[in-house]
Amino acid sequence: MTQTVSYDNTNVASNEETRNGKLVKGIVFGAVVGGALAMLDSNTRQNVTSNTKSIKETTMEMVEKVKNDPSGVKSDLQDRLKSAQSVLKEAINDAQNLYEKINSDLVGQVNQVKEESTEILSTAKKATSDLKDIGGKVKEAGKEVMDENNNQSSGSMNNDSTSNNSTSSNSTSSESNHSKIPGRIG
Repeated sequence: MTQTVSYDNTNVASNEETRNGKLVKGIVFGAVVGGALAMLDSNTRQNVTSNTKSIKETTMEMVEKVKNDPSGVKSDLQDRLKSAQSVLKEAINDAQNLYEKINSDLVGQVNQVKEESTEILSTAKKATSDLKDIGGKVKEAGKEVMDENNNQSSGSMNNDSTSNNSTSSNSTSSESNHSKIPGRIG
């Protein structure tokens, strides 16, 4: 079973038109009331009157010029537009040249800074690795010095304790001390 439902769109449209009509009437009424209240001030009245007279005079002069010499006004207007157009073109060209100059100078300097910073980084990395190598060698030398000092102190104790013993045992202990000194073979 189906039911047909009809909608009446005419009421919706007329409601919107009524609302819009009321809105426009309200705006116009508000402008009229605001203008009337503004005219209560004598300074405002004088300014409005003088501005209106000035606009009227300028408009009347323009109308007279157009009536008397329409082609002259047309050519004058065209000349003004051409002059303004050429000035604008020059300004645009100057702006483009300035942009290109700044851009090329800036890009060149940025590239130079980039190259120099890359060189500085590589130099710093190399210096870091060299310092690590030097630190390792210093550490190794320090261990050798410590081992040598330990061997000498234990060797002197061995010599003191073996001085009471026979000479053959003394020569054996000194040979064992020499074999423990780094850099010597055997």
